[in-house]
Amino acid sequence: MTSRLMARVGLLALLGALVATFCDAIHVHTKTLSYPDPLWFGQAWWVFPLFLVAFALLAVTYHVLVAAPWLKLPRQYSASSGELVPFVEALVVFVLVYVLSGFGNHDPLFLGIFFLVTFVLRWLAGPDRSFLLLVALLLAVAGILVEGTLHQFGLVSYREPEIYGVPWWLGGVYLHGAFLLREGMRFLVLRPSPSEQS
Repeated sequence: MTSRLMARVGLLALLGALVATFCDAIHVHTKTLSYPDPLWFGQAWWVFPLFLVAFALLAVTYHVLVAAPWLKLPRQYSASSGELVPFVEALVVFVLVYVLSGFGNHDPLFLGIFFLVTFVLRWLAGPDRSFLLLVALLLAVAGILVEGTLHQFGLVSYREPEIYGVPWWLGGVYLHGAFLLREGMRFLVLRPSPSEQS
């Protein structure tokens, strides 16, 4: 990875960690989850650093997958330079999904179905569906495993621990996160700088 690429991955990781920490605070506020030893806003000290590392790993994983010659999935759109509007749209939808998961999780079955159906509709309407599905499934499985492991170590508790200590609708939040990861990579990481365009 070049230093320019590493700096852009760092920017994506920083932005992602800030947004995710804010969204996590909504989960704390709505009592969707809790931490045994909160430091500020009901969150543990390690929440922001964990999100920072997680988003850096997600960006590197995405970069490896999108460039992998052995992966025989169409990914022309996913590997192309992005624009501000699709990035902002993906960011707004992701935040709305996260907010809904905080304020609307009193009916977890409905919420899980709603997230799955809306993911499928967005997925069917978009490009590079097989590649995006791979990214979304990896994100959902990894997210549930990481958050479930945090639960197993007593670092976080969800109000509705249904699958490995986390609510099953959480996978739907991560599925929607794949759209934001793709547009974030396209706009913040893969987009050439003005000097590279000339």
